Amino acid sequence: MFDLSVVAQGGLWLLLDDIEGELGAYDSQAAALEAAGRYALLDDEARYVLIHEEEGDWEETLIEPPPCH
Repeated sequence: MFDLSVVAQGGLWLLLDDIEGELGAYDSQAAALEAAGRYALLDDEARYVLIHEEEGDWEETLIEPPPCH
C-alpha cells in the first residue's frame, strides 16, 4: 500500500499523503525521503513511498524506521 509520495515539482520535492495532502516541500529528494522516514518512525513500520521526477516514470522505495538503541 502506498500512502506517501515524493514528487518533483517546480524545483522542489513535495512529500504528499493520500489523506492529508501536502506534508512538506524540500530542496532535495533525499530530504523529502528523510521526512517520509519520520512517518515510518511514528508508525514503527516500514513504508513504501512512490517517487516521481518531473519528466520520468514512477519508482518506489521502502523506507525503514531507524533502529531504536
